[in-house]
Amino acid sequence: MSLRGRGRTVFLVAFAVLLVDGAAAIWLGQVSSRGLLIGVGLVLVAAALGLALVHRRWQAALDGVDAAQRAMRQEVEALRRAAADARGARPPEA
Repeated sequence: MSLRGRGRTVFLVAFAVLLVDGAAAIWLGQVSSRGLLIGVGLVLVAAALGLALVHRRWQAALDGVDAAQRAMRQEVEALRRAAADARGARPPEA
């Protein structure tokens, strides 16, 4: 499993745990008439939504890094070809 796959799995587990715990706390707070539990549940649900937003930004940042790496590889290959042409030789095939 790649690092992205592991990160996605960890995110999904954390999101599900926060969401289920928040829903359970809200339900328990309603059943027991305890406002504090309802508040804790709402905070947990908000944390799950915040985690989703952070995860989306993280994925976008990783996509940017991947795009930059691809562009860098293409530029290095172009430089190798240009150097080989200047020497009058063929570059080694990678």
